[in-house]
This record gives sequence, structure tokens and C-alpha cells, in this order.
Amino acid sequence: MGWRFQRSVRILPGLRVNLSKGGVGFSTGVRGLRAGVDSRGRKYASAGIPGTGLSWRQYSSKKPSRASSVAIVLLAGILGIAALVLLVVLANMDA
Repeated sequence: MGWRFQRSVRILPGLRVNLSKGGVGFSTGVRGLRAGVDSRGRKYASAGIPGTGLSWRQYSSKKPSRASSVAIVLLAGILGIAALVLLVVLANMDA
């Protein structure tokens, strides 16, 4: 049995940088549902029940290049932020 290190840092709402012994990964999503790229460049989707420690992770079958993986996650994060900004603007228009 060996030591394990994992740390997740939120850089923008919905976008995280995941640090581990193996390297750096990126993920986007909300609490309980995430999609991302791990430190090996593998894309994944994960779902969990917050507060229970129970989760599920499914990796895609193909391993893309690292540059394309990072670009996909960053694009998903930017689109998520744009959607949040749009919702806030629309909510403030009613007030």
C-alpha cells in the first residue's frame, strides 16, 4: 500500500484544477456531476452522492492527445460560465 495525494482547486465557478501525485487534471460540472480530463489525458464522466463518499467514474474508450483534452475541458468550462452569466442577466431583467 502506498501514499496517495489528491487536491482539487476551484479556479472559476464550475471549473477545477485537480492536483495529484500523477500530475494535473481539469474538470467541470456541479457538485455530484462532473466531466474532465485526468493527469494521463483520459476523458471521464463522474457522478456521486454528495456527503456519502459513493461515486461512479466512467472513462472514454479512446485516449486523446493532452492538448486536445485540455482544450475540450477549458471550452466546456467557458461555456458553463457563459450559461451562468446569461442566467444571472436574465434573472436581473425581471427585477
